[in-house]
Amino acid sequence: MKSLRGGTHTTLTETATLVVRALETIPGVTKISPGIITQNGGRTGKSYVTVVFTNAGFELIITGQGVQKVAVHTEPKDSSRVFKDLSSHKKLRELTFKTRDRKPGI
Repeated sequence: MKSLRGGTHTTLTETATLVVRALETIPGVTKISPGIITQNGGRTGKSYVTVVFTNAGFELIITGQGVQKVAVHTEPKDSSRVFKDLSSHKKLRELTFKTRDRKPGI
């Protein structure tokens, strides 16, 4: 199991739980750090995962019942492979994936 910051005390939304469980099975992920859950703003329907690539790996903005950010730490060369494995995971077929870059100084 990957290192989950906050242990078992950090709450995950239902959609974020699916994504984190899929991430735990992918090699190359060194740490998963769930963030604060915020209100969705009235959206209903599909769930979205926006992947923001950073210098430490990537951050997932998971939109479903609420919005939650989950930081995923990887080696810099593994980020795109981990994202490819995550977006093609069989349990996440109903999610829509988008990507962005946020790498200061590059």
